[in-house]
Amino acid sequence: MVRKKKLSPSGAKDDDGKYHNVHVNLHEDELAVAGMEIGDEVFVRVRDGKIIIQQADSSPEDLEHDF
Repeated sequence: MVRKKKLSPSGAKDDDGKYHNVHVNLHEDELAVAGMEIGDEVFVRVRDGKIIIQQADSSPEDLEHDF
């Protein structure tokens, strides 16, 4: 499944009027494909130009690292 998404500005602006946070909306059917549900805790990392989101069911040491 591939859907184009927009990183939407989020949170307060700084003194220069710039945002420093964004959010992306995921539909529940997208979460279901990933085996997740709304409200699940996740680990998020950025690596090699990718944003990787994984379920936080296990400890950080047990996460998949080969991407």
